[in-house]
Amino acid sequence: MVSFALERRAVLSLGANLGDRLVTIDAAVRAIEAIDGIRVLQRSSAWESPSWHPDGEGLTPDYVNIVLIVGTLMEPIDLLDALQAVEDALGRERAERWGSRTIDIDIVAVGTIERASDRLVLPHPRAHQRQFVLQPWLELDPGAVLPGHGPIAELADYVDGDAWRLP
Repeated sequence: MVSFALERRAVLSLGANLGDRLVTIDAAVRAIEAIDGIRVLQRSSAWESPSWHPDGEGLTPDYVNIVLIVGTLMEPIDLLDALQAVEDALGRERAERWGSRTIDIDIVAVGTIERASDRLVLPHPRAHQRQFVLQPWLELDPGAVLPGHGPIAELADYVDGDAWRLP
């Protein structure tokens, strides 16, 4: 029997801007739920936001994003590997850094861990600047704190960008 006392809470951001975005996100959530060592605890509403590209906003289709709060027994790098396997299974191609994506799954935070390696930076280095992360996370946990940056409610008040909840 798994001890839930050993779990860490992790915040994941899922986004898609190609194909049937909501269907792909739902498939990703189901795949994440099926991973041994991960429990989905909360799922936000779907939010839409304009795509961003170094050459300007709106050059690619808008994104749909959600936030998941999960409990996990995995080490952060193992969690990353598992999530990248889900992306691969759903047709994610890594051809262009700011390119369109069938699915993108980012680890925003794992507990209070602050760490940086070649493959993973925690918390996510740009989460504090992204309304499409902050707004859905705020929906789930208004008192949440992004390690190293402060309360997400305060961050969301000051960050530029648009994100709107889908009906």
